[in-house]
Amino acid sequence: MIIWKDKAIVLSKINYSETSLILKVFTLNKGIQNGLVKGGKKLEKSNIFETGNLIALEWKGRTEDTLGIFNCDLLEANSALFLSDSKKFMAIMSMLNLIEFSFLENEIEKELFIKSYDLIKYILSNEDFWLEEYVKWELFLLNKIGYGLQLNKCIVSNSLKNLIYVSPKTGCAVSKTAAKGYEKKLLPLPDFLVSRKKPSLQNIKDGLNLTAFFLMKFAKSINKSLPFTREYFIDSI
Repeated sequence: MIIWKDKAIVLSKINYSETSLILKVFTLNKGIQNGLVKGGKKLEKSNIFETGNLIALEWKGRTEDTLGIFNCDLLEANSALFLSDSKKFMAIMSMLNLIEFSFLENEIEKELFIKSYDLIKYILSNEDFWLEEYVKWELFLLNKIGYGLQLNKCIVSNSLKNLIYVSPKTGCAVSKTAAKGYEKKLLPLPDFLVSRKKPSLQNIKDGLNLTAFFLMKFAKSINKSLPFTREYFIDSI
């Protein structure tokens, strides 16, 4: 019998029987994992397994390849389902669905776990600039899946100034001067991603359009479509 314990963010759940469910979670030390929760549909337990919650879990199984049993305790009720703000609700759902979409089971991503947990708490804390942090989270996700953007200097001139475009081929920044004559072939680079300026709503949308372009590149490479919740989130802004 193999037993391990970890912290996890609830990603999704599906019904397994009249009383049980299969839970998919994003763990701190073992990446995405699935487990059977016996009696998980009971009313007194069901609140534990809502998407976004932070839980402590114990996994038991005969081998690592079997569907093991989860025993779970609620640590923090962070569920997006409890939000009255539809924009924040869709942001959290988009983020968690992108994690589930982007990684296979057992791919360990500790730093992404921490950043994802921090972003959920940031969104729930009613901070003014959570949309900015969400865009930066997607940039970090792109880095983790091999589509990281290089925005700190111009790929053509090495200039650190007037970085206002991104090459759709390389994911690298291009300065205003170097882009002359090619502007229509490049993607806009919102300045809040390369400076400390606070973004406008249009800047946020430009940032999300930028990350969407490279997320779709990744999706095409694995023959999948991006989670519909991300599009719903964009539409809610």
